[in-house]
Amino acid sequence: MLPRLSQLLLAALALSGVVSADPSGDEELRAFFAREGAAVKPLNLGRRSAATTQTRHLRPTYEREETILKKRDITPPDVGQVADFGGQDPEPIRNGAGDTFFANSNHEIDAQNPDNVAAPPTDAGTVPNLKWSMSLSHTRLLKGGWVREQTITDLPPSKDLAGAELRLSPFAYRELHWHRVAEWGYILNGTGRISAIDDSGRSYISDVHGPSNGSDPDIYYFPPGVPHSIQALDQGLEILLIFTDGNFDATGTTFMLSDWLAHTPLEIVAQNFGVNVSELGGIPQKDPYILKSTVEPPPFGHASEQAVADPQGDVPSPYVFHLDQQKKTNAPGGWVKIQDSVTNFPVSKQLASALVFVEPNGLRELHWHINDEWLYIISGHGRATAFAGGSTARTFDFQPGDSAVFPVSYGHYIKNLSPTEPLIYVELFKAEKFVDFSATQWLALMPRQVVADLLNISIATVETFKKEKQIVIA
Repeated sequence: MLPRLSQLLLAALALSGVVSADPSGDEELRAFFAREGAAVKPLNLGRRSAATTQTRHLRPTYEREETILKKRDITPPDVGQVADFGGQDPEPIRNGAGDTFFANSNHEIDAQNPDNVAAPPTDAGTVPNLKWSMSLSHTRLLKGGWVREQTITDLPPSKDLAGAELRLSPFAYRELHWHRVAEWGYILNGTGRISAIDDSGRSYISDVHGPSNGSDPDIYYFPPGVPHSIQALDQGLEILLIFTDGNFDATGTTFMLSDWLAHTPLEIVAQNFGVNVSELGGIPQKDPYILKSTVEPPPFGHASEQAVADPQGDVPSPYVFHLDQQKKTNAPGGWVKIQDSVTNFPVSKQLASALVFVEPNGLRELHWHINDEWLYIISGHGRATAFAGGSTARTFDFQPGDSAVFPVSYGHYIKNLSPTEPLIYVELFKAEKFVDFSATQWLALMPRQVVADLLNISIATVETFKKEKQIVIA
């Protein structure tokens, strides 16, 4: 009896991995399993690589868990750099804290957000999520294009602004409409034509284009209530749209012409336009949002051929701003182009914007704003830490198509993570003027002893701080 108990005990120890990861390697145990038959099966759970059932994890296996810790951890000293996972799937381990994922994780999303998985030690407290990828938004498919949005339901801290990506097939229209809020557009690609009137009945028509041959694209701005339409030309069109209300999807924000007429008694519509009721039988009963043109419009550069003679004249301030005609404000690590109603885009009363170009390894300097900043990554990969005050901060990672918000006065920077590719993005503010404060300039212009005492650095170091805004640092 005792020998049999000892054999069972030995088998149990083997199964738990104490004696051997592979019980079948022991002669007595092989005899035991042969004698007991199917009643007892070796599970081989001593280590992941010895499991008889294929692991669902995609991570590679190692002989010892200590090897995993070594490969997943930060190489000292840890000064807040992006965690290096050695080309393997990210693991929530840093500076000896944390442990590997013990169940499944979405490794693709983890890889895009390493600072969510293993944040730098400078992150502290609770800062809400400030990032939203347009790839996570529901895409509404329509005849002639598509649209997807980011509103306050997707990114609750973004109260001032909402964003959308709009795609129009060649010659398709965004139907006639207006908004309760202002609309700002950045032409991501292609060519198009916009048309509108102001409150005095003065008309406006202009062609717009995306970036081409190294030139910057056009932007446009429609004040609240201004009725307008957008049509793609032969290349098709894709636009980044910004609206001055984070709760853009709320009822009473967007008004479609066909939707309005479909919900007005037809005899009233006929009387209003001075036509017979029989002429209006084809009004859409459900707004199409996007529709295809029945006739190709004049080509790019010939918008005037579609202009209707207006006895009131043209709008006094153009709704389009040509970024390729604006001079760059050069900086040590890139450049910026700023647009606002005070400086160079008079009609844009409620939106200030900046196109930012950060060279490889460059840095949009430490700064803050007096309004919420909404940003959108056009190309490249970046990283930013949002300082929310009260010893709280959180770091985020950005890819093309990501939007984010830095609430008013949050200190932040944006670092280009690529050693070879530029980072290009837009900053937007619900404001008539672009305003930012530079941390370096502030310290350079304060009494030097005050700065030296606070930061525990030498006055000689303080004297090296730049007295002018660096904007983008190499």
